[in-house]
Amino acid sequence: MRRTAPRPTPRALLALALASAGLGTLALGPATTPAAAAPTPAPTAATASAAVTVGNGQALTPPMGWNSWNTFGTAVTQEQVVQTIDFMVARGLVAAGYNTVTIDDGWSLGHRDGQSADFAKTPEGAMQLYDANRDPVSGTDGTGTDVTSGHLVPDPARFPSRTVDGRTLNGIEYLSRYAHGKGMTFGIYATTTYTTCQGHPGSLGHESTDAADFVAWGVDYVKYDDCPYGPKIIGPDGHDYGTQGIGRELTRSLYARAQDFRRELDAASAAQNRPRVTLSVSAQPVHTGVPHLLAADDPARTDPVVVAAGTPPREAPGYAPTGKWCGQVANLCRIGGDRGPDLDGVLYNGQLRTALEYPGNVRPGSWNDMDMMFAGWLSPYGVYGTTDNCLCHKPMTDDEARSEMSILAMMAAPLISGADLRTAADSRHSDQGVTWTTGIGDTALAMYRNPDVIALDQDRLGRPATLVGAPPGSPTAPIVLKRQLADGDTAVLLVNQDPSGWQYITRTLADLGLTGPGYTVKDLWTGATGTFTTTVGSWVPAHGVALYRLKALPATVPAAVVGDGRYHGISAGGTGGQALEVRGTCAAPDGSTTDINTWWDWHTSEQWKFTPNPDGTVRITDNCDTPTQVHGTLTGGNGTGSAAWVLNRWDPDSPHQKWRVLQNTATGALTITNVATGLALGAPQSAPTSPVVLGAPDPAAPGQAWTLLN
Repeated sequence: MRRTAPRPTPRALLALALASAGLGTLALGPATTPAAAAPTPAPTAATASAAVTVGNGQALTPPMGWNSWNTFGTAVTQEQVVQTIDFMVARGLVAAGYNTVTIDDGWSLGHRDGQSADFAKTPEGAMQLYDANRDPVSGTDGTGTDVTSGHLVPDPARFPSRTVDGRTLNGIEYLSRYAHGKGMTFGIYATTTYTTCQGHPGSLGHESTDAADFVAWGVDYVKYDDCPYGPKIIGPDGHDYGTQGIGRELTRSLYARAQDFRRELDAASAAQNRPRVTLSVSAQPVHTGVPHLLAADDPARTDPVVVAAGTPPREAPGYAPTGKWCGQVANLCRIGGDRGPDLDGVLYNGQLRTALEYPGNVRPGSWNDMDMMFAGWLSPYGVYGTTDNCLCHKPMTDDEARSEMSILAMMAAPLISGADLRTAADSRHSDQGVTWTTGIGDTALAMYRNPDVIALDQDRLGRPATLVGAPPGSPTAPIVLKRQLADGDTAVLLVNQDPSGWQYITRTLADLGLTGPGYTVKDLWTGATGTFTTTVGSWVPAHGVALYRLKALPATVPAAVVGDGRYHGISAGGTGGQALEVRGTCAAPDGSTTDINTWWDWHTSEQWKFTPNPDGTVRITDNCDTPTQVHGTLTGGNGTGSAAWVLNRWDPDSPHQKWRVLQNTATGALTITNVATGLALGAPQSAPTSPVVLGAPDPAAPGQAWTLLN
């Protein structure tokens, strides 16, 4: 919900419409209830599993793009949007995935085309509602009628009509066409309420008209806000419910109003044979809800997800946080309030904690929106530190920008930039003798285009990160997040919440729930690579992060001894160091079997060389060189329990003389498997001179794990 617009710069030609503050308090009694509240049915396993999600095929990965609000507020113009589209295409942002450009609040006139003047408002800034006799009413008992009619009209001063291919397009449809021509999608702002946050006509009661217009204009994405104005409400129970709105804003939940609009969008798309539209609910339910006014037939009362989540005292179904039910009615929903350029808004005591609380809402087609990014945003009010010293306008440092984007990517949140994505020339400002630009810098632009971080955010598994360990004990304590990815990799984020000092942050692999023998790692911001075998840790700058992608080392790899040209002694596990040898030593006849015996490093009958074959297999030969044993080749038998023997004859076509030799990456032990039978070489008995035979591969059999002795 956007209550305050940015202060206009000298380039802004129109004053911004500011929302009026709520005034007064109105007490409501039971007699004003328009409909009796239906009892909430208890959740059951059947109802909880029957939830119907949006399923409109949109936003299968978190949306990426740009929104006009943080830089332009209600002063945004058609020219600025065109400049933004051109910049995003030219500087590789569209190619990187930032393909949606959205105009926020203030794009329309203050009235629909069915009226010639802006609608009347109450002292609190709410739309004036009327009864059947056209007399004004407060609307705070849930009654009252919006008498406006017609279509929303783009403000012609800022969004002039254009002629394209002989057809006149209004200023919004023109921008939609322009975006599509550049390979982008186009978004517009509307609200579930009678008025937008900045006092323009909302879509409540006009859902069918507005949805049909948006689809006809080529809109692909709607940011749907919730801005109920009006006095505070004291319920019949004496509870102060705060400002909740008027009329249908009180009798129909945000859940229901968002669902109404989404259905109208789908119907309009079908009727006009156009693609369906992505719906983003950009608001949290106001305060706690008014249960004694919510209509008995409101769909939030029976939705299985809402019912299963429960309804706290003094709340009404559908007024629960959007993180509980967003995926039932929209493709993405804001889960917290507006953020500013300070990093705290996205840290644990900001929106991160809320995002962690509602992982069930995150899946392809449904996302928790953590608000627009401030990475690369520069104050449009002046030069920070020179002409603008408000901490609320302090831009993020590079470390903070990386932190913001990393946290959003870990939580599978939309990546919607609010920075000024235009050239330095287009984004130049002058005021009081000072000239500056709000255009995004090259460093921040490179952050946005980081393919590894984008891939993390867009991971097709759509599973958000979880918190590792206990919640932080203070606002500056470090936090660690872990995210499972579709290809089996694991992303780990170390976050330093301290704004003033470096921290060393570390977690063991066990802390992270990682059980592999080790992990290759890539730092997604620096590109550095390495290996973690026991812990994941790093020094992290103030308000900075370390973001890693870990890939488990394979449990086995081709043995390092293969092809090294050396002879090695190998000992069977569980035999107390007994070594594989030619039974009878090098004086044994050709075709002798093998056994295990005491290791003597000068006994050539206990030394073996592992030579790679052209087909990827391995030939294993002893180090004997006598009249009877001449570098005999280890040869496997025909079945389980058969002996392994050595032959002076080498047949490159015989699979019995070929082996696969793998090494456990955790223990270093070798597993030696015969190609002909798939049986493993092992010493089932541990006494000296016990035979070495082939057996069914068994990871638990110690005698099949061979350890290098030299």
